[in-house]
Amino acid sequence: MSGTGDVEEFAELLRELKSRTNRSYAALATRSGVSGSALHRYCSGTSVPGDYEVIARFGKVCGAGSEELLELHRRWVLADAERKRDVSRAPAAVSASAARTGPAASAVPAVSRGETGAGPDAETGAGADTEPGPEPSVSAAASDPAPELASAPPPWRRRPLIAVLALAVVSAGVAVALLVGKALTSSDGSNGAPDGRLLLSSRCPVVVSMGQSDACVHELQSLLARAGGELDIDGAFGPATQMRVVVFQLRSGLTANGSVDERTKRALYENEGKPLDTWTPERVTRRIREVFTEDPERAVGIADCASYLDPLYTLPNANATRNWGVFQLYDGTLRKLGGTREQALDPDWNIRAAHRLWALTHDFSAWKACDRAYRAGSKGDKGTKGDKGAMGTKGS
Repeated sequence: MSGTGDVEEFAELLRELKSRTNRSYAALATRSGVSGSALHRYCSGTSVPGDYEVIARFGKVCGAGSEELLELHRRWVLADAERKRDVSRAPAAVSASAARTGPAASAVPAVSRGETGAGPDAETGAGADTEPGPEPSVSAAASDPAPELASAPPPWRRRPLIAVLALAVVSAGVAVALLVGKALTSSDGSNGAPDGRLLLSSRCPVVVSMGQSDACVHELQSLLARAGGELDIDGAFGPATQMRVVVFQLRSGLTANGSVDERTKRALYENEGKPLDTWTPERVTRRIREVFTEDPERAVGIADCASYLDPLYTLPNANATRNWGVFQLYDGTLRKLGGTREQALDPDWNIRAAHRLWALTHDFSAWKACDRAYRAGSKGDKGTKGDKGAMGTKGS
């Protein structure tokens, strides 16, 4: 794992948060539900967690506010993408090394994937990571003769091939330029926007997704707000925008992946209802107290930690699963309860399902990190509201 680029920016923010606390890695790790060595690797930029949950807990323990948690999530997304790119390039690099060094390269160990998520049912939210193996030795290959050199064609025979390849590259470039020019001139002065629908025009990418910041995202957020979504219309595609997209897709019968493809764009423009309407935090709080009569304030505190009392809160995991709704019910938990993602976004169903989980043990062990944070706060532990959180963030 390289300590440069997006990974280093992510690690830098973690170090900045840690510096505010005057606490050791061990103390912060205990409060965040992760090992001290893993937390040190994240802060040093040598590793990136596969799940965001543990980072959200760390940020809140350090007193990060909602805007800082938003930025932390953005940097984690970019760092995780860089980690995956490094992993995807590794097999090609190993193959190239094998081609150069011959049999000696067969001793190269497999490159590790890095941090992988253990799923939200696990306390740490991340599995153990392994470090890349040592570089392969080339001494054996260097001691062997290189017979391929004897059969290599002389330079005068290689020149025509180089010329042909150069001509092919130039021809391909011309073809691409012609196609791009044709696409740009086919808009008839309207930027290719049918009926003025910006997202479907040539001005916007085929897929609008996390990290983008422009007029296309502003248009997307305006359409989500028209559908009843509560979010800032600032032109920046952050976690809250993605959450609203996921819910809109789910309730519109589309693939709920958080990326805005053509089908999602058309559905947004054609939508005439309010699929993103939901309860206010005040109504959620009242209902939690009605259902959790045994310990109402503690239940409210845990829900606030898990979702900020937002019924449409959805948190992605590295294994393509999500947590849903007020009490952030994991996909696996939903299956055990016989529920669906759609039901989990219904605040009343979500709250009653959470009470069913509580009734199994008569405690909040299903939300260990949030419960630990709540108990620490109730004992007079001084800190901000962010100290209470453990499972997610709220921001744009």
